[in-house]
Amino acid sequence: MHNWKKSISVFCCIASALASSACAWRAGDAHFAVRDAAIADGALSVRLDWQPNEALLDGLDHGIPLVFDIDLSAQAPGLLGRERTVAAQRWRRELRYFPLTRQYQLREGNSARRGPVRSYSVRALVIAALADLRLPLDPALLAAPAQRYVLRIDLDRDALPGALRLPALFDANWHLSTGNHTWQARSGAG
Repeated sequence: MHNWKKSISVFCCIASALASSACAWRAGDAHFAVRDAAIADGALSVRLDWQPNEALLDGLDHGIPLVFDIDLSAQAPGLLGRERTVAAQRWRRELRYFPLTRQYQLREGNSARRGPVRSYSVRALVIAALADLRLPLDPALLAAPAQRYVLRIDLDRDALPGALRLPALFDANWHLSTGNHTWQARSGAG
């Protein structure tokens, strides 16, 4: 019976930590949000409202890469009035600081899948670059009969170094997500 009480106690502590983390995440959600998104000229343009907290900035300055997953789906009416995804595209962007060269980098993809890299000597410039994205679209997404688009950007906590993954699971500072940002497709735009 004693082990049962101990298990319930541990479960309650974990549930409490998750609940407080979720509440803190929602409270800080306004610091990472899509301000504006549009599709034009074969590209997705996104402007973010992002004011990183001290934990993220400290991690970045100590060489911890911040990898963001960017997901866009084109949706159309489906069965029973529910939306269905007719096309989707995904991008990854990685922010990283290299102390020896004192350079911040914004990389398409991540360390495992290398893509074009832009370097910045000031942290504010790399954050501004991530907050103002222009992403090329696949022709299949452009040709999809979309009624609306749904965009979501999340910090990939699984891409964090192993020692930081468990603490980041419970620390609201590392729970960055814009949530779903939805807008109606314009005629001829998608």
